Amino acid sequence: MEAILEIFICADFSQDGIEMLKVAGHTVRTGGWGFTGEILNEDQFIAEIGNADVLIVGYEEVTRKVLDSTHLKVISSIRGGPRANIDVDYATQKGIPVFFTFGREALPVADFTLGQVLAITRKIVRADSELHKGVFTAPAGEFGSEKDVIWDMNAEGPWQSRKGIEMEGKTYGLIGFGTVGKEVAKRARGFGMNVLVYDPYQKAEVVAAYGATKVELNDLLRASDIISFHAKVNDSNKGMVGKEQFAMMKDGVYIVNNARAGLMDEEALREALRSGKLGGLALDVFHQEPIKRDDEFFNYPNVVLTPHIAGAGRDVIYLQSVMLVNDLLLYFPGGRPKPIVNPEVFDRKGR
Repeated sequence: MEAILEIFICADFSQDGIEMLKVAGHTVRTGGWGFTGEILNEDQFIAEIGNADVLIVGYEEVTRKVLDSTHLKVISSIRGGPRANIDVDYATQKGIPVFFTFGREALPVADFTLGQVLAITRKIVRADSELHKGVFTAPAGEFGSEKDVIWDMNAEGPWQSRKGIEMEGKTYGLIGFGTVGKEVAKRARGFGMNVLVYDPYQKAEVVAAYGATKVELNDLLRASDIISFHAKVNDSNKGMVGKEQFAMMKDGVYIVNNARAGLMDEEALREALRSGKLGGLALDVFHQEPIKRDDEFFNYPNVVLTPHIAGAGRDVIYLQSVMLVNDLLLYFPGGRPKPIVNPEVFDRKGR
């Protein structure tokens, strides 16, 4: 008979997921960031974990001290990059498997990416902001015309000065082709765009299955009208797009980044914006976060900035909860879930 385990959840977690664990016979406690909005400090965290066998964590720091002061057998992270707050190497030394939610935010991030693309190519955010500020509007207390054309049609008016590009037939370059990149490719193809992909880890036939073409980075940079980033930062790709790479791009290119800011050299990006090289720029991630309120990015009308919310879809909580629960319920009786950061632990346990 499977042992009854005590599970402590301090992550954003659905009630459905909690009930699945309880129905399976396990004891569940909740607290911390996922349920109070406050991230526990190290000592508080240790006290809250108590005698738990399983930890489901969001943003609390799982340090060496936390691991030495508790009796955890399993750690599950709702994040796609659990090393950000978990000492995975030490957990591995202690024989603790660390599961994570691979691709849980792929759909909302892909949707958000195309929203960013439309925002900068069609000047949607800029036009909305201008109307809120009274630009292009009729004077207070007066009404516009009931005729079909009611806006100022001269060169400074919105019809002439806020024209954008059409998506169909344009070339869209994706840097990174994991779960998010694949979903973006599907959406870009829906707009009738030609999709190029740079990802040294993906096979050409996998890329082709999504209606896209695998190319080298420089070829993508030279050919693309729109470029978006969908990769994690590591030692081999940090700052991969710098001054030399920006120079290769088309004049008026549109850049979108909601992955990691470090994929681009910061000063090279700023210089490309200052010089007028970029037709538009949409950023959801920054080299230092939160972004400072006096950052020069705020001075450019062709820049759309958002506070790292690309993955903040309402359905993500349910999805990540069910993903982790299913993995745990597979693991407890002796199974081997695939989304694990340290699979070498399985080898030691003979799974």
